[in-house]
Amino acid sequence: MNAPANVTVPRQPTRDGARPVIQYIESELPRCVTQACQAAVDAAAPIYARGTSLVRPVHIATTTHANDVRRIEGATVLVPVDKAALVEIFTTLIDWKKWDMRKDDLRSIACPSIVAETALARRGDWPFPQLRAVVSAPTLRPDGTILSNKGFDTQTGILFVSELEWPILSDQPSKRDAQAAMGVLRGLLESFPFVGPADRSAALAMILTALVRPCLPTAPLFGVNAPTPGTGKSKLVDLAAILATGQAAAVLSAPREEAELQKHVGSVLMAGDAFITLDNIEYPLRSEFLCQVLTQGAVAVRVLGESRTLKLPTGSTFCATGNSLRFAGDLTRRVVLINLDARVERPEDRVFKTDVTATAKTRRIELVSAALTVLRAFVVQRGQRIAPPLGSFEDWSNLVRSALVWIGEADPLLNAGKVRDDDPERERTAAILNALPIGDPWTVGKISRMIDLDLEQHPSQRRHDVLIDALGEFIQRGALNKQRLGHFLRKQAGRIVGGKRLVSCGHDRTNAATWTVEAV
Repeated sequence: MNAPANVTVPRQPTRDGARPVIQYIESELPRCVTQACQAAVDAAAPIYARGTSLVRPVHIATTTHANDVRRIEGATVLVPVDKAALVEIFTTLIDWKKWDMRKDDLRSIACPSIVAETALARRGDWPFPQLRAVVSAPTLRPDGTILSNKGFDTQTGILFVSELEWPILSDQPSKRDAQAAMGVLRGLLESFPFVGPADRSAALAMILTALVRPCLPTAPLFGVNAPTPGTGKSKLVDLAAILATGQAAAVLSAPREEAELQKHVGSVLMAGDAFITLDNIEYPLRSEFLCQVLTQGAVAVRVLGESRTLKLPTGSTFCATGNSLRFAGDLTRRVVLINLDARVERPEDRVFKTDVTATAKTRRIELVSAALTVLRAFVVQRGQRIAPPLGSFEDWSNLVRSALVWIGEADPLLNAGKVRDDDPERERTAAILNALPIGDPWTVGKISRMIDLDLEQHPSQRRHDVLIDALGEFIQRGALNKQRLGHFLRKQAGRIVGGKRLVSCGHDRTNAATWTVEAV
């Protein structure tokens, strides 16, 4: 006997709560998969597409420390939806039927695993909503309006999940409202030993950025620096994280190796952590992958243990802390620096006027409302934007940075020059440019011969000690590595450092590249 036609899945559950019915027929697998996915969407199942993967939000009940990432109890993270999880979800939401030839009737079954497996294999071809970020507090949309309704916001792809009762914020706050709100935020930070006004403004920028990061395509990294331990670096970072997420920041170790750092950063992006701290950096931090994460709206992340990659949104706030914190390479122009200095021998013995992290938790609604009032007022009052905006972070500069200056704070980017000056790669380049010949063009071969002749002389008779010291990293086994130096020169060509610039002069008769250094 032929099986009866399959039952169509209703668009919405019936009033009596009956589940939609799908008759599983092996030869109609694509139809079953499509109907199952649509039924899950209609039932508002907590399944979301994130790039080319499926995820679901999970509330962490206890503090965890895995894969070099520490997350505090109460954090919400995104976990991949695997086959077993999807089978369970589809079985819970859908009444699956299969024709039983012996009984000559339909019988109930669990969701066939092949249905879940095929659904996952569609990789992006789903009706599930695309999730950009999960927030636990109101935030701003890219158009400057306030996102205050809990649940999934289809306009932005933001999921707002919170057990708190948030007030309705004024949609048309005045500048006076913003000034009063800023006073509340300044009071929260009064116990921190900021070196100058720019450092306090940068700390305020970190707080504002964390709250509206999902609406920004890109945002800089915030570096919290102090000369000694115990000054309050981690406390300041946790303060911003608590306001944005309700929990202390997810803490990530930062290995020196680029490949390892990429794995760690990729794992927190996949988990959807909203606020991430690279803690206690003891070396000049540089990372090409981190540069991409900060300046691109999405990055490709390799799945640990697999050969495939996922393209994930980068809507997280990144911070780094360290004593005498330094940044290197291209990362220097992607950093907002916050300097703390208690100016005492043992800053850990200081007593804060209040427990600021406890205050952030108990007054979170008030403080978040104050921060959003400042930003919303800037938008509706058409505050002046700083020109030119910070390259690669134009939206952040036009909103967060400009709002702070509009309300009377210092420019949070006033420490940018210090970040660049402390770059060890810049120091190295300056030393090399100062040591290389100025005037007539020269080749790498000529520099090599100068060094060879000098190294053959007694130290007291050497003429190019400064050059040898500057190029020390390129000298191996008593000889200049011409290939490495040539690569360095090509990379630095045209760059002005310390008032000097390396200039390419073409090639000589032997087709060797010629160079010179000129004062600017």
